[in-house]
This record gives sequence, structure tokens and C-alpha cells, in this order.
Amino acid sequence: MDIDTVSGPGASEFSAALTRGKAYVGARATPTSAYSWRDLTKAGTPGFPRNACGVSVRVGGGRVYVKVLTTAGDVYENSCTTALVCTLGWTAVVKPY
Repeated sequence: MDIDTVSGPGASEFSAALTRGKAYVGARATPTSAYSWRDLTKAGTPGFPRNACGVSVRVGGGRVYVKVLTTAGDVYENSCTTALVCTLGWTAVVKPY
């Protein structure tokens, strides 16, 4: 399990969470408001690795970028719009070693 959080445009906050073998991206307007979560392991975002063990998030250029690290040391990435429209699949990144 893992979670990462960053500030977004305006007063918004974005988080990526990894739990029970699934990755989620979420947004909320203020630090105390409720999150809106999107499951990034569904059919609309194919290619999620089964052995993910770490997650990170960043915001830039109107998109929210989520990366996961696997137990084998592989890195995969995906992105959504800041409105959490997530229609891309996961892409493998060159290993960090």
C-alpha cells in the first residue's frame, strides 16, 4: 500500500493511492473536502502491472501523471486530465537502473 499527494491548479489537491492491487487517482477542492476517486486498473486504462508496490503523482500541463513501481523494479505510467478523465493505458518506462 502507498499514497502520494500534490497540490494542483488553484486550491485543488491530487492523490494517487495503491491498495489491494489497484491504483487510484483522486482529486478534491480543498484539504478537508471529500475526494473523487478513479480506478486506474479498469478496462479503460489497460496494462496495469499486477505486482505494483509503490505509487507517485504529479500535475502538469492540465494532466495528472501517475507512476507505479513493481516488485521487479519496473516502472509504469499513466495520466488523466485534471478533471480525472482517464482513457489512456499504462506504459512501461525504462527501468531506473
